[in-house]
Amino acid sequence: MIPADIYRQRIGQFQEAIKKEKRSTAGLSWARLASFLGMVAGVVFFFRNGWQAQWLLLTVAGMIAFMVFLLWYSKALQKLQLYKSLLELNEKELALVTTGQSAFDEGNEFIDDKHDFSSDLDVFGPASIFQHINRTGTLSGRRQLATALKNPLEDTQAILATQEALQVLTPEVEFRQQLTANAILAKEEESDRREISAWLDMPFHFLHNRFIKLVIWLSPLLVAGSIILYATTGRYSLLLILIMLNWLLLGSSQKKIMAQYVLISHKERILDKFSVLLHLIKTGSFGKSALLHQQQEKAKEADVALRQLSKICNAFDQRLNLLVGLALNSLALYDLHCILRLERWKEQHKQHITGWFDVITQLEVWNSLATYAFNHPEFSWPSPQAEGRILEAEALGHPLIPAGECVTNDGAVGRKDHFLIITGSNMSGKSTFLRSVGSNLLMAMCGAPVCASHFVFSPMRIMTSMRIKDSIASHTSYFQAELLRLQHIIRHLKTGARVFILLDEILKGTNSEDKLSGSRSLIEHFLQYDCLGMIATHDLELGQLEAAYPGQIRNYCFESTIQDNHLFFDYRIREGIARNKNATFLMKQMEII
Repeated sequence: MIPADIYRQRIGQFQEAIKKEKRSTAGLSWARLASFLGMVAGVVFFFRNGWQAQWLLLTVAGMIAFMVFLLWYSKALQKLQLYKSLLELNEKELALVTTGQSAFDEGNEFIDDKHDFSSDLDVFGPASIFQHINRTGTLSGRRQLATALKNPLEDTQAILATQEALQVLTPEVEFRQQLTANAILAKEEESDRREISAWLDMPFHFLHNRFIKLVIWLSPLLVAGSIILYATTGRYSLLLILIMLNWLLLGSSQKKIMAQYVLISHKERILDKFSVLLHLIKTGSFGKSALLHQQQEKAKEADVALRQLSKICNAFDQRLNLLVGLALNSLALYDLHCILRLERWKEQHKQHITGWFDVITQLEVWNSLATYAFNHPEFSWPSPQAEGRILEAEALGHPLIPAGECVTNDGAVGRKDHFLIITGSNMSGKSTFLRSVGSNLLMAMCGAPVCASHFVFSPMRIMTSMRIKDSIASHTSYFQAELLRLQHIIRHLKTGARVFILLDEILKGTNSEDKLSGSRSLIEHFLQYDCLGMIATHDLELGQLEAAYPGQIRNYCFESTIQDNHLFFDYRIREGIARNKNATFLMKQMEII
């Protein structure tokens, strides 16, 4: 079944599930109201009819029923939210695979014009690689995915292991979508991870205090005894003294309690969802993938522990409830019980929690890449080569262009040559071809499939100079900005790094003679280093370098043809130097000249 049909099927399933859950929540709402009215009626008749036991039983039964229905209603609401999130996710997926338009997050905050390649290859921003791939739901997952795209793997074994993990995850539609939907519902905020980390780093103020450990159990016993004393003798002085002592103790500890409360309060939502995510990971079926099993091992007890922490945080937040905060603190030192539970949990799990969170972010990255693989069953898994320098592709296309519109080409560099000089007229396909090569190499180094029928590559650092921008603010001209970019590439080459270079129409900021001379010298300079590359240019004279450096430089081109006063492009790469020109023709067609 093709991805579009699977998404349509799941959309229907979740629409039905939402209708069912809405009926369930409506019924539970009425049941809650009925149980509440029964509880109120029991109280009224209990006092009206001479404190008869049956009315007290009705009150208790109504109270129990109300709590049960409230719990069921809360669970039904959570299910409803999850189904709605899954429905929206499948609607977005269907739109993407049928139209090629992505409604997912664009990652605009990760745009960096100074990065080695991300701006030139449209990694972030509208209609970007990130927007098509991103299925993360947490802030930390989003950032981890951006980091993975900015710094792809350069170790062959790591790439192969990631491929193995993605191939296991790709067909697991239910697991992947549950991971995304629950991560979205966690609604992680900027401060959540930072505040939890700060709380973990705080010293233990109460856990090892023997006096506190004794008094939190002794005080409630004494209070209970004083209440019995009041009930039997009418004396309440002891009860008042104990309550005053409790508040004095709480007052002396309040600063330290609040320091922890400020950091850990209102975290039950994210902790509860993180526990759900870790449970999904722990119970996932991951085949023979060593990477996925490593993550499962880290998440072994994490879901239970985080759910415990979520419950403790929720209980601690109840101190804001007037009844709980006043009554239970007065009678049982509620705040101290909560803070001791927190510190006890921290002592047991402090060393593991950061690793648990990292499991979630890593799985979100792999989940995103696996979804990309699932949405493109026509793509192939590339073959990384540890030795030498090579990039060979057959039927290579741009991964973001829909299959029906994508023109594919073969291309190779590394075996017979080190650099390709690609000439061609305007709009003939040179820049798109360079971006297709760079984008697919990036995806291959991330462990993902590529838009090609066959793709062999050596992991290399990708460096580009394709969309240079000047900067008035930093007093940088276009030409200077381009020179700084090229200088950056040369500096990395001098370190001995293995680099794959993509250049598009370099040195545009100078005259044609100087541009030709500088471009020729630059290409000759590149040949000294451990690199491969492709250069798109209008300077046909650069094609003479093939004869000067046989076996190192080869010419390719994209051509356009004019027939019956119409301009045609076939977007096919071919060997040789471009011969046709179209700038004057286009200007006449547009009545510019």
